Amino acid sequence: MTSKKVVTKKGMIYRIAFIAILMVVGITLNLYNIGSNEFFGQSTVGNYLIYIGFVMILVTSINYFKKREKIIDERMEMLRYKAATITFMAFIFVSFAIIIIDGISPITIRYSLFISYLVCTILVIYIIAYKVLERKY
Repeated sequence: MTSKKVVTKKGMIYRIAFIAILMVVGITLNLYNIGSNEFFGQSTVGNYLIYIGFVMILVTSINYFKKREKIIDERMEMLRYKAATITFMAFIFVSFAIIIIDGISPITIRYSLFISYLVCTILVIYIIAYKVLERKY
């Protein structure tokens, strides 16, 4: 089996650029008082974006100073692809079920909260699928 080392410097540059964009958008939204209603426990959308930017700075700096080289082989790639396929199929089935449930009884939840629950569910499904496949293969 061949393995390859993942170079993370290019990914680190993309993360830093994304963090900078989040922070600038958050500050701009706060300056122009856009999105001033409560958003995920924050007083404004801009504050939420700034908060996420700071959390991403912490996570990125921890990953940068760890200096761990990842070795990815064919088994890990296969697990990743299969877990992604299972997650996509689960997303399609959940979306179909939500459409049916919404047709029977309208869903009365804020859109931002609904999407955050959906994203969290997709991440949990991916983690569970990956761990189950990891034990299987």
